[in-house]
Amino acid sequence: MKICLATLHANPCFTPLSLLYLKASIVDSLSYPADDVTIVEEARDADPDAFAARILSTRPAIVGFSCYVWNVRALMAAARRIKAAAPDTIVVLGGPEVGPIAVDVLRANPAVDVIVSSEGEVPFADLVARWREGRAIDDVPGICRRRGATIVEHERAPIVKELDTLPSPHLARFYDARGRVACIETQRGCVFRCNFCFYNKDLSIRNRRFGLDRVKAEILEALRGGASEIYLMDPIFNLHAERAKEICRFLAAHNDRRVAVQAEVWAEFIDEELARLMRDANVQFLEVGLQSTDDTALATVERRLRLRRFEEGIGYLKAYGIPFELQLIFGLPGDTLASFKRSLNYASSLDPDCLAVFPLLVLPGTELWRKADDLGLTFDPEPPYPVRSHFSMTADAIAYGDKIMEALEYLRNSRTARALSREPGVTFADMIDGWIRWREHEAWPEAAEPNPKLFIAYFCGERGLDAASYLGMASWEFSG
Repeated sequence: MKICLATLHANPCFTPLSLLYLKASIVDSLSYPADDVTIVEEARDADPDAFAARILSTRPAIVGFSCYVWNVRALMAAARRIKAAAPDTIVVLGGPEVGPIAVDVLRANPAVDVIVSSEGEVPFADLVARWREGRAIDDVPGICRRRGATIVEHERAPIVKELDTLPSPHLARFYDARGRVACIETQRGCVFRCNFCFYNKDLSIRNRRFGLDRVKAEILEALRGGASEIYLMDPIFNLHAERAKEICRFLAAHNDRRVAVQAEVWAEFIDEELARLMRDANVQFLEVGLQSTDDTALATVERRLRLRRFEEGIGYLKAYGIPFELQLIFGLPGDTLASFKRSLNYASSLDPDCLAVFPLLVLPGTELWRKADDLGLTFDPEPPYPVRSHFSMTADAIAYGDKIMEALEYLRNSRTARALSREPGVTFADMIDGWIRWREHEAWPEAAEPNPKLFIAYFCGERGLDAASYLGMASWEFSG
């Protein structure tokens, strides 16, 4: 019985970690022939017909899709094509996009047979074993399924407390690392309760760790296997600071090819020693979540921020030359346009290598999703679930946020814009507002690509600033 595990990537360079764990679990726990479990990957913009045809070419009895907010629509389209062409094929979905709303997804998508609503390794292997042996799946925990014309939710699956009991796809060599970003977990879950995030998954054990010896062996396998980069895919890599330091020491000692490493970190947990060790490990990119500096917004979404300690951590990253992306979320309940602009000005003042602003997405299963009515929170019911309004932001304010993010596509990392924002009486948010005015009132064609150099001239003229030096910077910074 052949199995095809498939996904559409947000970034095709990344290895498909969730599918690799499923394959490792099936092969190890069921002594399943590895050659009978095929992994099919495509980019997120792949044609659904071609994607479905490629899956069907493996002649699968079971198809498993790994679903995320960026791929679920296309995967549903592929599922319909697969069922139309091969009605007996069992289609199974898993992932954070479908697990929390499994009943609704099954009702809306007749081509789907089963959804794994918990961590997938154990339930999916149990399903495969029973289907292979012709046994019923009535008592498999952690799934939601069809039973005739009805939909049945099973009890939750037990939490895998000891992560090392899960077989490693890296050590089993179930993928070719050459030229790819090797995605490695050192832990699962998060101790914090940020309401917009799905990492905590509402589990009774909020953070579990793989053994350090296993993590080191997986890193070594990726380095020796020719990976172009290593992505430590933890919610917070440095949640346990001493453990993070030990991993960095290991990388520094074994990363002879100077393979780039990236991770997501909590700035408050960075001290000078960790920053130095990350430099030695060749950490080349860090994601640092700030999200907001507004007390009301932070309290509303249960996000912790110790600003002095945050600034110290950022200072250590800058002192050791570690590139980082500072991230904000636009549209958090409790934030207003004015408070978001204050957060934006603060983030810009830290002079990050990259400044990123993401729109709030009200993801199924998150605490914000559960509390939506209490917060007057409305959002698009279809993926990716962007916010529409809430008690502190009107629909018009949210729409203005879309314009802010359009401006930031051009100005967020601009050295010219940051230099201008240090002029007396000028803030970075002022420049963003100026861009929006320029786009709306200076008759710049909507469909045309904006020229930031023309904006710099406009803004300097509007503010009575000498444009010559800034236009010189802009000419060097912006081509065309």
